[in-house]
Amino acid sequence: MEEFDSSDGRLPDGWRPVLGSWRVEDDALVGDSLDGEAVITFGDPAWQNCEIEVSVAFLEVKNDSRWASIVFRALPDGSPPWFQFPLRQKSTAAGGVEFAVRLDEGWSVRQRGSDATDCELGRPRRLRVVVSGTVVRGYLDGRPVIESPFCLERATGCVGLAASGCRAKFDDFSVRRLPDTLPVAVAPQPCDIVAHRGFSAIAPENTLAAIRKGIGAGADACEFDVRKSKDGVIVLLHDETVDRTTNGAGKVADLTLADLRKLDAGSWKDACYAGEPLPTLEEALALLADCGGKAVIEIKVDGIAEEVLEAVRAADMLQRASVIAFSQQAVQDIRRLEPELPCGWLHGKSASGDYQQRAAWIAEEAARCGTSLVDLNYNLLFPEVVAELRRRGLEVWTWTVNDPPVMQALSAWGVKSITTDRPDEAVRALGRAAPR
Repeated sequence: MEEFDSSDGRLPDGWRPVLGSWRVEDDALVGDSLDGEAVITFGDPAWQNCEIEVSVAFLEVKNDSRWASIVFRALPDGSPPWFQFPLRQKSTAAGGVEFAVRLDEGWSVRQRGSDATDCELGRPRRLRVVVSGTVVRGYLDGRPVIESPFCLERATGCVGLAASGCRAKFDDFSVRRLPDTLPVAVAPQPCDIVAHRGFSAIAPENTLAAIRKGIGAGADACEFDVRKSKDGVIVLLHDETVDRTTNGAGKVADLTLADLRKLDAGSWKDACYAGEPLPTLEEALALLADCGGKAVIEIKVDGIAEEVLEAVRAADMLQRASVIAFSQQAVQDIRRLEPELPCGWLHGKSASGDYQQRAAWIAEEAARCGTSLVDLNYNLLFPEVVAELRRRGLEVWTWTVNDPPVMQALSAWGVKSITTDRPDEAVRALGRAAPR
């Protein structure tokens, strides 16, 4: 246990400041990062598995989204990649605690959690991280808040502490080595690449431009969201209103197709897409039929299953389309009306229990929908969960995955479809030939 009881303010032996200001103050280690980030490392870069604990208190924060963290699997000089378990001053917010990876190009957040209470200035909170193989488990004041199997980029490294936009006090630090584990070989298996709302990383989501870009980048299919206009036309849009992704305002259900046709659905993304229209389902299906891509249609509201099916049949896309929905009623409607059309139940919230119990609950909910296809947030997936779902006869899809190592792991576990904002990255990560 390191108690930082230096009498002269100097850092204890073995601690290496990387960024920001670090000093011992009142028998605690204080990191000052009010104007940026602070990082300090400790230990041997050959360490693999370990348990790390520290008490942390915010002394001053730039704003309540700022954080202090435990660092693990880092190089001594702090060069990326490395991993961290941060605690935000506003720990009740979504992402109040996280599992994140520091990459050359910035941060990749692999899981978010929250706590019931925010951090008070000066009040210590106890952070604990257990790292074993590719699995990370994070605890706040003894309660589990994070669990992820995606500690992938680096198998060994030293440990440390970090802070951003705050002055934080760390005390009672300990690190305990755990037995090493064998490295996990990742061999990507064939699976579909689905462009999320089209190639939404570079083109305006849910437009024909995004669909063209997605298929052009090598995606097997494009996913898009559908709703019904005031006059009964099925159109592509994620949100209940047009406010975020067009130059208009109001609910889709209150606007006619003529109203929607007047909107610019592209300029918000980039000036080069100015004038891009908000498309109908009929137009999106016609484009995919023409270019050879598949359609993954997410139903956002109940009561439109018949209209969606009518459009799929009219486009002769029954063999190259799938439907997904969070609504169990929507899945039931599609399965009843057209059993030949694949229809998956979407789920993004956590499931409790051990891996078998989680898989059993997911399978039971899928059975309520009358489907054997589940499309799950990738944060819910562990290799054991995927294996148990497959043993139960379910096909597993996942969303929305943008990190190549995570894509490779998921496909190796047997996931059959990966939805991504970056189909170009997925093509490379999964060893596909680049499109010409």
